[in-house]
Amino acid sequence: MKLDPFRQLDFIKRFGLEGAQFGGLRGLSPKLDSGELKALRARADELGLYSHVSVSVNCNPHLAGLPPDQHYEQIRSDIEAAAACGWHELHGTTGGGNERYEHPVRWTQQLLDTADLMRRLGPVLRQHQSRINIETHGDVSTFELVRLIEDCGPDIVGICLDTANVLCQCEDPVLAARRAAPYTHLTHLKDGAVSFIDTGYRRQTLPAGRGVLDWRSILPALAEYEPDLPLSIEDHKWLFDFHVFDDQWIRLHPDLTREEFARVMQLAWRCQKRIIAGTLPHPETYEKKPHVEEMEERLGAGRDYLKGLLKELGLRDKPGRVKTSRSLSMAVR
Repeated sequence: MKLDPFRQLDFIKRFGLEGAQFGGLRGLSPKLDSGELKALRARADELGLYSHVSVSVNCNPHLAGLPPDQHYEQIRSDIEAAAACGWHELHGTTGGGNERYEHPVRWTQQLLDTADLMRRLGPVLRQHQSRINIETHGDVSTFELVRLIEDCGPDIVGICLDTANVLCQCEDPVLAARRAAPYTHLTHLKDGAVSFIDTGYRRQTLPAGRGVLDWRSILPALAEYEPDLPLSIEDHKWLFDFHVFDDQWIRLHPDLTREEFARVMQLAWRCQKRIIAGTLPHPETYEKKPHVEEMEERLGAGRDYLKGLLKELGLRDKPGRVKTSRSLSMAVR
């Protein structure tokens, strides 16, 4: 959209959304200028919007591209700068590409070293009553995140649940949401369609309500643990392939059960039938239309579907209220 953060907030307000989950702090203010960051927070508050931010560097020491002490210091300064603006639930990642499959350091070791960093950051996180919520970003499973959180402490590490990214690890979205729910404090909400390819399946991102996710099960599972959970819409296009029929892929997912694998295969078959029937666009054909040309339509569709379903399920008492005791919120990131 080529909008600065302040104009993004104005767009969000006009578009009937309720908040923003921004990217890394240093993308908002490269020098972590307290005046700039506090002005942005003040503008969000003035508009009645919630706001969240991300740490500026990957939480996985093997992907940060920094020496260990510099890596620690950068995240520490992010935590302090965010807390000074009232941002305590921070977003972070441990990867997002093929780190599990292709990195010279085994994925299990990458997770152990990430946990070591989180424990090292523990004192500063506890001092500021802050928490880093690691996203299911296409690299890490909910099984692994739950173990990491229980190891480091749920007061300093949580989950940013991306509802469709769990399919990257062949996790059923409903079961994944139930596993993650006790530790989920941020979200990236999107739907997805999955279709078979020779080596597994292909995932396409869709607005909530247009894909195969069971939102009537996912939203109540999350609300049970966090009634004020912000529901932040993350929308994009792209086709992602997952080689779940490959022996190496299976070996690298020891938590995956036959039952959950079968549930995801059932989702893929349901999508396949819809594609054949013409009630779901063919993935390759649909991808040809640039995302920017339909971004507002997709955002509006997700907004309206989620707000309608929240009302239907009784998960928000008064639509339009933000961060109240029984409301769920939405945002565009």
